[in-house]
Amino acid sequence: MTKFFWEFPLTTFVSIGLIFSYFFINSFVSHSSQYIYFYSYPGKFNPVNWFLSTLNHASFGHLFSNVLFLFFLGRAAEAKTGQGKWIMYYSIAGIVSGFGDSFARGIMSQNSAIPTVGASGAICGIAAVAGLLSPYSIKVLNKKIPFPVFLISWMMIYSDFSNLFTNDNVAHWSHLGGYLSVFLTSYLVDTKEREELKKSFFLNLIFFILSIFLLFLMQSR
Repeated sequence: MTKFFWEFPLTTFVSIGLIFSYFFINSFVSHSSQYIYFYSYPGKFNPVNWFLSTLNHASFGHLFSNVLFLFFLGRAAEAKTGQGKWIMYYSIAGIVSGFGDSFARGIMSQNSAIPTVGASGAICGIAAVAGLLSPYSIKVLNKKIPFPVFLISWMMIYSDFSNLFTNDNVAHWSHLGGYLSVFLTSYLVDTKEREELKKSFFLNLIFFILSIFLLFLMQSR
């Protein structure tokens, strides 16, 4: 069990770090300071808050769901990218997702007073990388296990698009910024990996469309 837990140490370390930061911030940082520094607000250009907001969460349930997604999808991404590129994808996704949410909601003035908090935007960036570079399997104890990673990633994207203008207290704009950040970050990696990401994106898209079509046929029977 210990070997499985630490098989991909960076993913495990960041997952534990998110848990630690949540309890530290909520135990030792005043609520007023949390709202000043650890929340991201629409319509405001504040990169510090975009980063710090990824270290806090709205509730333990919010934290648990994010860490759960990160622990499994992060492993798939780390197996393909290595630790240096993993942390680059994660960090840039966190910043871009904060900017995307602030910009989009600031322009539209939708729920303009409601801040966002949590690492979900950064995790969505990792989910996109996992879906693109390890679409059909995950590695467990150095063995490849068939698993539709691409389908999970695309269902996450579909859910955010379909609920974009609902008032469900989910940061859908932030999530979309995290997904799209991968295309920006791809220009910081070598040409070979960038081409692999592009090729994987189109293959992912085809498989996702076919999956939706198959689901439609099954429901029509």
